[in-house]
Amino acid sequence: MRTRDHGFTLVEMIIAISILGIIVAVAVPSFRTLNANGTARSVVALFEMDLTYARSHAVTKGDTVSLQERNNDISNGWEVVSQSTGDVLKQRGALDTGVTITSPDNLNRVTFSPTGSITTPGTINISTSGCTGSRDASFQLMISGQIIRTAVDCQ
Repeated sequence: MRTRDHGFTLVEMIIAISILGIIVAVAVPSFRTLNANGTARSVVALFEMDLTYARSHAVTKGDTVSLQERNNDISNGWEVVSQSTGDVLKQRGALDTGVTITSPDNLNRVTFSPTGSITTPGTINISTSGCTGSRDASFQLMISGQIIRTAVDCQ
């Protein structure tokens, strides 16, 4: 009687590896988009949270507080600074690759007075390459201190 060996033949292994390769080729672009969407969502939320924190701190402490670029370049991140003491109240690290923060009004800092108003109103835009949907944002900074976030389509 002849016994059959257990295991896979070379042909079966090649077919299995080919199928796995096709699945990976289809899945990888989806993971890149998923990652870009998460990055966009995270950066927009952190920026809005830090704007709100700066305004809140200015009002509650009766201080002038700024959200400004770190080391004079927004790609290095941003920081929330008390203008009276120079203390850094909050700091964010360098931006992820593909994230761009711009201002058509050339704002490099947003300063809140002790009453919560903004000394120089303007617009700040956040865009993330590779994201999909309306995950990017535009922030309108009103002189009253109101921060209006508008969702923007990814490009």
